Amino acid sequence: MKEILANISRIGIKPNDDDNLVLRKQFLVYQGLAMSMGGLLWGTLLMAFNYPLPSIIPYGYTIITIINFFFFDRTKNFVICRNLQTSISLLLPFLLQWFLGGFAVSGGVMLWSILALTSSVSYQNAKSSLLWLSAFVALTIISLLLDGYFFQYFNMGVKPNVSLVFLVVNILCVSGIVFALVLYFTIMNNTNMEKLKTTYTKLMNSEKLAVLGQISAGVAHEVNTPLSAIKSSAEESSIAYYEAIAKLPMMLKEMKEEDKDLFVEFLTSVSPSGQPLSTKEEREKRKQLKEKLEKMKVKNARFLADRLVQVGMYDTTPQMEALAKLPQFEGLVMIVYNLLNQQKNNETIKLAVEKASRIVKALKTYLYTSGSDEPEATNIKENIETVLTIYHNRLKQGVNVIKNYEDVPEVMVFPDQLNQVWTNLIVNAVQAMDNAGTLTIGVTQKSGYIVVSIQDTGKGIPKEIQQKIFNPFFTTKVSGEGTGLGLDIIKRILDDHSAKISFETTEGVGTTFYVKLPINNTIS
Repeated sequence: MKEILANISRIGIKPNDDDNLVLRKQFLVYQGLAMSMGGLLWGTLLMAFNYPLPSIIPYGYTIITIINFFFFDRTKNFVICRNLQTSISLLLPFLLQWFLGGFAVSGGVMLWSILALTSSVSYQNAKSSLLWLSAFVALTIISLLLDGYFFQYFNMGVKPNVSLVFLVVNILCVSGIVFALVLYFTIMNNTNMEKLKTTYTKLMNSEKLAVLGQISAGVAHEVNTPLSAIKSSAEESSIAYYEAIAKLPMMLKEMKEEDKDLFVEFLTSVSPSGQPLSTKEEREKRKQLKEKLEKMKVKNARFLADRLVQVGMYDTTPQMEALAKLPQFEGLVMIVYNLLNQQKNNETIKLAVEKASRIVKALKTYLYTSGSDEPEATNIKENIETVLTIYHNRLKQGVNVIKNYEDVPEVMVFPDQLNQVWTNLIVNAVQAMDNAGTLTIGVTQKSGYIVVSIQDTGKGIPKEIQQKIFNPFFTTKVSGEGTGLGLDIIKRILDDHSAKISFETTEGVGTTFYVKLPINNTIS
């Protein structure tokens, strides 16, 4: 039985048919087979009540349907099959009603023609469906106007109780078949929509990962740089700590109490500068400090000046000048240097961790898909910054990024989907500039919309392709660089957000894309 049903579901199906076309073909076949079962039932009832001549019509419907579907399976010609099937489904019930003597006598057998209207759904064309509806209405009016004529000249003496049986059979069968067909169509259509949604999500994720793949080396470098800084600073701090701990007790043991107090005072009064210096400024500071140390008759003045400038000490202090007379002075200065170096390394580690954390957070945000059907309140500026952080290594190699951000309210969106929008627009802009130029990103509020503008100084879009750029699979990139799905995906995402996208371009000057997100957003 399962094999028979499987074979029926494959009638007229081609290997390259999409899910929507398969559903339309199956719907027509099931409608024809259901009505054929009704034809067998009607033929049997007419034979049972001793009306053999009219039974030719319902039996004929079944035979024509079988022949039609046989040729449909052979030729795969959907247009001819559905036109023929819809025609006999519409005409033969009216023909049977007329030959039985009209509406009352036949129990309204014309109701079966309603199934022809359901089969017209397989056309998925409003104009065609309206034509079949018009034909049904015309035949119904003709039947009404000529009902008395049919009763007078074609009445075969059907008894009222038999007509009542016919009416009950017609109502139950037609309503049951219509319900089953509509239910099947709805379920299968929802299934296909879920498949389409899944495919669309996969396409969007593959496009996102394709872009991420292009910048993965840069992201790795961006993460590796702070990690290297952390490793180096930690090693220096470890060396500085052990040098300070190893030498400090011995020196303190040889010092007088007043000298110890002076050293502690010197140590606590040290306030290194956190202001970074240029190479020229640093060289000048070392020279000045060396000269002062030499005036204090300090040995190894140049060496100590180098070390102190490294940790942000650019001048001498009264405590240092007092300690300079001690034989342990160089050792004490080096202890101070090691302690300050640890502090400097700790600051370096802190900054490196913050940078690495920012990159990891951006990656997590970029790749994160909530899977929720509900939009989230999202800060558009932070949403864009996530993409810029991910793409920072490539941007810093030749692209000057200008940000013109205004304060705008949060909007209800799917943030992971908008990440994809900004990514594709920014990537396209950078590629249009051959990785060198000015990228200007603006965020502003205007007339109930948040307007995001992404402007490049690239080649511009040629006039002959401007109408095609949002078409799926259209791309101007060389093979392997682009799928042609980026802007199509963007358009679909923004359509779902009730948003708009437009662009202005001048060949040889550049292109600006505008995305308008409604503040009172309605997600479709």
